[in-house]
Amino acid sequence: MKPSGSPDDVIPPRLLKEVFPLISNSVLGIINSSLTLAEVPRAFKHAVLQPILKKPGLDPTDYSNLRPISKLPFLSKVLEKIVYAQLVKQLNEIQVMDICQSGFRKQHSTETAHVWVFNDIFLALDSGFHVVLVLLDLSAAFDTIDHDILITRFHTWAGISGTALDWFRSYFCNRSARVMLDGCSSESQPLRWGVPQGSILGPLLFNLYILPLGAIFRKHSVSYHLYADDCQIYFSLKPTQSTKVLSDCILEVKQWLADNFLHLNDSKTDLIVFSPNSTTATHQHDLSYLSPNVSSVISNLGVKMDQALKMDAQVNNTVKSCFFQLRRISKLKHILSVHLLKSVVQTFITSRLDYSNSCLYGISKAALSRLQLVQNSAARLLTGADRRQHISPILKSLHWLPVQFRINFKIMLQTYKSFNHQAPYFTFGPAVSTIRCLHCL
Repeated sequence: MKPSGSPDDVIPPRLLKEVFPLISNSVLGIINSSLTLAEVPRAFKHAVLQPILKKPGLDPTDYSNLRPISKLPFLSKVLEKIVYAQLVKQLNEIQVMDICQSGFRKQHSTETAHVWVFNDIFLALDSGFHVVLVLLDLSAAFDTIDHDILITRFHTWAGISGTALDWFRSYFCNRSARVMLDGCSSESQPLRWGVPQGSILGPLLFNLYILPLGAIFRKHSVSYHLYADDCQIYFSLKPTQSTKVLSDCILEVKQWLADNFLHLNDSKTDLIVFSPNSTTATHQHDLSYLSPNVSSVISNLGVKMDQALKMDAQVNNTVKSCFFQLRRISKLKHILSVHLLKSVVQTFITSRLDYSNSCLYGISKAALSRLQLVQNSAARLLTGADRRQHISPILKSLHWLPVQFRINFKIMLQTYKSFNHQAPYFTFGPAVSTIRCLHCL
C-alpha cells in the first residue's frame, strides 16, 4: 500500500511500514477484532478533508470546482483493503456487478470504456443510423449517498447478511470529518450521508449504489456505459425516427436519481449527434428539453469527440497541452538529472500522447504528423539533439516507437488481452473487429 494517511496519524505511514514487522501481531489483532465483532474503531471513521481542484485551470476560489478528498488513518485503509478484497471476491462469484461499469475495476480503464463506446458508434454509423450520445453529469454523487439505501443494496443485490452486514452498518455509523485548507482547520462535523472520496471502499460502494440504473437503460433499449459517476448513454435511430425513447429514459433516470438522493445536473449534461454522412443532423431530431445541450465537440472521459469523429479536437488539445508542458520542462532542464528529466517527460508528455490513443486509429496524416512533431520535440529536448538531425536514430536510442506505431501497438495489446482474458468481457467484440481490419490492411 502507498504510505498515505491522515494528518491525524500518530505514527507517519512510512515509519509504520518500516516498523510493521515488530507490530504486525497488534495490527492483526485490531483487524480481526473489527471483523469478528462487526465494529469499526471510532478513530478509523474520522476523516480530514483536503479539497483539490477537479480539473487544472479551474478557479480555486469557486468551491464548486473543488473535490473533497478524505484523508483517513493509514490503519483504517489497511482494514478497508482487507474488506475490499473479500467483497470483490463475493461480487465476482455471484456476478452482480454491471458489465458496463468500468470505474475502479480490475482490468478496466477509461480506454476500455472508450473502445467499447467508439466501436458501438462506428458500427451504428456504418449501418446508416444516426447516433445520439448523452453524457449525464451527477452533482456531488459520492457525497449524497443514503446509508440505509446502500445497506439494502448490500443485502438484496450482493447477498451480504449477518456479521458482514453489521460491519458495514458500523462502518457508516458515527462518521465525522473536518476540513483543512491552507493550514487552517474547521471543527469536526458528523457525516450522515455519502461515502468517503479517497477511501479504499468508496468507489466500490458507489458502484453498488447505482446498480439499478442499468435496468432502466435496458428497459428502454438504450445503450450505456458507466465510469463510476460518469454516465454515457447513446441511442441509434433513423433520420425520421423519434427520440422519445431516449427522452423517456432520461426522465425515468432523473426520477430514480431523485428517489435515491442523487441529482442530475441538466446544465452540465452534454449531448452530441453523429451522422453517417459526416454532416450535422441535429435539426432533424426533436431532442426535447435537451436541445440547448447539443454541442459540436464534447469531452468524454478526457477525450474530445467531434461530430465527424475525425478526432481533430482531441489532437488539437493534446498538441496544445504537450507544447505548454514542454516549454515549462525546458526551463527546468538545467537543474534536472537525465533520469529525472526522462521521468518528467514520461509523466507530462508521453502519458498525454498515449492516453486512449487507440481511439486515434485512422486519423488523418496531417493530425498524425502534429502528434509526431510533439514526440520529436520531446526527444530533442531530452537528448539535446539539433533540429537538423534526423529524428529516427534519436527515437531509436530512446526506445520510443513513433506515434503511429504506438497507436497500432496499443490496439494489438488490447486485442491480445481480450483473447487471453486479461481485459473486460465487453472488449472481445471490438477485438474481433480489429483483427478483421488489420487482416484487410
